[in-house]
Amino acid sequence: DIDFPFEPYKCQEDYMGHVIRALQSKKNAILESPTGTGKTLCLLCSVLAWRLTYIAKLQLNGLAPKGVVEGLDEAAGGEQTSPAFAAIPKIVYASRTHSQISQVVKELKNTIYKPKVSVLGSREQLCLHPKVMNIENSMAKIHSCRAKVKERACVHYTNVEKKINDPAYDAIMDIEDLVSVSKEKTMCPYYSSRELQRRADIIFMPYNYLIDAKTRKNQNIALENSVIIFDEAHNIEKVCEESYSFEITSLDIANCIENCQITLQRIIDGEGGSGETGDNNELTKEDVLTMKAIFLSLEREFNQLQVKGDGSIIDKSTFKNLLNQVKINQETKGLLIEVLQKMEAVLSLSTNNKIVGNTFVVLNNFMQILELTLEQNDSSRAQYVCYVSKERRDKKVGPYKKWSNDQALESVAPKYFTKLSYWCFSPGLAMEEFARQGVYSIILTSGTLSPINSFSAELKIPFPITLQNPHVIQADQISVQVLCRGCDNEEFLSTYNNRTNPRYLSSLGNSIINILRIVPNGVLVFFPSYSVMNTCIEAWQASNIYSRMAKIKTCYVEPRGKGEMATTMSDFDKSVRTPSEPTTGAILFAVCRGKASEGIDFADMHGRAVIITGLPFPPRVDPKVNAKINYLDQQRRKGMESLKGNEWYTQQSSRAVNQAVGRVIRHKDDFGAVIFMDKRFSYRSNIDELPLWARGFTKVNEKFGSGLRELSQFFKAHTARELKKEEEQNDGIPAAPTLSSLYLHFQQNERKQEKEQETEVKLEESFTEMTPPPRKVARTIKRDSLLTSLNAASNYNNPPPSFSPVSSKPSKPDYPTPEALRNPKKRIKLVQRQAPQKENTLCNAPDDLVSRDLVSCVSKQHIPTREKSKLNAKDYSILLRTTLTESEYAVFKQIIVAYKKQSDINLLITSVTELLENHRELLRGFRVFLRTSHKAIFDKCIAEKLGDSQEILADS
Repeated sequence: DIDFPFEPYKCQEDYMGHVIRALQSKKNAILESPTGTGKTLCLLCSVLAWRLTYIAKLQLNGLAPKGVVEGLDEAAGGEQTSPAFAAIPKIVYASRTHSQISQVVKELKNTIYKPKVSVLGSREQLCLHPKVMNIENSMAKIHSCRAKVKERACVHYTNVEKKINDPAYDAIMDIEDLVSVSKEKTMCPYYSSRELQRRADIIFMPYNYLIDAKTRKNQNIALENSVIIFDEAHNIEKVCEESYSFEITSLDIANCIENCQITLQRIIDGEGGSGETGDNNELTKEDVLTMKAIFLSLEREFNQLQVKGDGSIIDKSTFKNLLNQVKINQETKGLLIEVLQKMEAVLSLSTNNKIVGNTFVVLNNFMQILELTLEQNDSSRAQYVCYVSKERRDKKVGPYKKWSNDQALESVAPKYFTKLSYWCFSPGLAMEEFARQGVYSIILTSGTLSPINSFSAELKIPFPITLQNPHVIQADQISVQVLCRGCDNEEFLSTYNNRTNPRYLSSLGNSIINILRIVPNGVLVFFPSYSVMNTCIEAWQASNIYSRMAKIKTCYVEPRGKGEMATTMSDFDKSVRTPSEPTTGAILFAVCRGKASEGIDFADMHGRAVIITGLPFPPRVDPKVNAKINYLDQQRRKGMESLKGNEWYTQQSSRAVNQAVGRVIRHKDDFGAVIFMDKRFSYRSNIDELPLWARGFTKVNEKFGSGLRELSQFFKAHTARELKKEEEQNDGIPAAPTLSSLYLHFQQNERKQEKEQETEVKLEESFTEMTPPPRKVARTIKRDSLLTSLNAASNYNNPPPSFSPVSSKPSKPDYPTPEALRNPKKRIKLVQRQAPQKENTLCNAPDDLVSRDLVSCVSKQHIPTREKSKLNAKDYSILLRTTLTESEYAVFKQIIVAYKKQSDINLLITSVTELLENHRELLRGFRVFLRTSHKAIFDKCIAEKLGDSQEILADS
């Protein structure tokens, strides 16, 4: 039985059932469950419940009645009869970052299960020694720590042996808890975590600790008979490939030579080593000189590599052959690595802190390269591609620095340098290594693993148990809209050739502005890459688009630097929670695969909408991308089970999109919208790549207006519900700013902007919206009739309540279904004059006839439709303002501006008839803006388009 802290949903029961099945059968599993479905809690409860059952079977075997043992045998897995069964499996739980691990530990604390826990971290996070903490270089910090431990000069370390059995360490702790308790006990958190690891039931760590063989060895992580869990595993393939790949340049080898020279000088100065001979543990001058000679020979051979063009693929054994030529092979590898480690120690422990900037990185990387290259067999080498290129010297590298008698000398580096890349294109190498180590089971889980078939194909080991869970949310909590065109009817297509098109950039920006007026609180806009994001923002800043966005929501841009992201998110959070006048929240421009697309919780008001502006394909100009595509195609031609190159290429885009989509719904009570602003998202092939829970909600809109109306109705309905919920909960008690109060602020600001627009005298000065008029946008929501609009125009300074610029009707509490929007029920609305003077009471006018010819019932005193042409310019403008949508009214203003500048009556007639296609009764009144010489032409053309008998409806 699984003790779950809540009544589980159906999808949670399915998830836990698949975990148990995988563990009982000792099989691997890939489990996808959307964010907000409680997958972490389900995973922890199910795996810990299975482990307790496993232990219970061991304890009762031979002591309990046969029936009890058989029941436990079935629960733990019926075929566990080997000697290895006697060893109780440990659970190794890996996630991408320590912040994610802290969230997992927090979930564990909320369960009934109290396993012994260890959280592994680096000295950067765990060291408490004041002198070691102040060392900036991480490798220098490691060697300094090791020296103090060896000399027993660290009181925190010596206390570990004495106090590790303190009851405080039996609690479930994350990294912060461990540091806090260790400070209180004056113990070393780093070595405490390693001691706790020995007796832990479950061990938490970042990905790289588990995948990287050297780190795994240093941390004493045993894989045999362990249950391996990779949480947030959507990027596990990339992590595996990068862990098994390396790049080395001629600059790196030159830096190694410099490091040898520095080390030699320090030995001479008595700062390290033992001079000529020394004991076996000391570094000698002869060792360093030998190492320097090897690097000089390697540099000479390296610079003789032939490079075709900017770069080319070469034989996979090239680098290994280079090493063999300078006497570096499997027999000498151990001795060379030992010398390099001693050099690192001398450099780190010297009292002279003048060190080449990347000293430790270069030496450490070279040691890892030796181990990776020399230990490979032909089978694993076949999974690699070797690429050599000439690279232009990056200004960030800076000049070489040579140290002699503490004097810094600079020499000019070459303009170009040679780079050899050894790329692993098979993440299955890491998975196969786990299998060889004898793991019990591997479970990969995330909110976005789709498409699962291609995901499992790349990992090279069987994953017989798979799951794609639906979401726990209801249909009215999510709106997924594909917008194929912008507000000016420009096609949304963020292809390489079109993404710098000024018309596209303008349409995208203006369309986002319209969406920002509808969506409350926080909005995330994801671009395919940093370059595309920068292009769009620069174009919008050059026009008035960006400044108009900033008037609606405070704008933030995802920074490239890690340190700046925390500040940006803090400011974004503040702007969403307490927006300053006249803004209604905040907008964050970010990048797919960037820092904002994963690992940050944009729950509730922080992420009410996610906008995806394009498909984030990897750049085809990248030689590594092309090499991967060619490698996969070659594997297929050889008959190997593999993805096609183009399938992998499409998969990378889909994964990045799905990860960004996952930002919008973060728990079962959350709600929000996903908006795809690229026509290619309407293709069935791309819709099928979306997460299973999002596919069923996806609606394709060929016209911008239809999608905007869907979004408007969606947020109106939820705002009404939130208001009602807060009224019931608060019961009159003042509360802190909430979603609905911020939305009311949003609504009031919209009204304020509308009033300001009404008072404008010159139409030219009020142009703020789209360019050419949209053609015949299909309407799914009926507007008020013209008679109602005329009645409202007289009191226009008191506009009706409205949450969005799309409709002037009050919001309804229930979310309308698509069928209801397509086939609205006809309603009769009674309109009564309050103080009739020279007028009789109006007859009933159908409210839903705006899309047909207007039919009005008036007495002989009423003004017929033709008489609307006698309205003055101000009254006619107000009439249009109350009848048209905000975007249509903006087009009307642009038509006037164009007419005053160009005096083109034919263009005006064409534009006006398109704009008022659904309000033809208003066409004649437009003549009030015309020059006298053009009025006769206008009247004739309009009469031909309408027919004399069609518009005099009052008389008929």
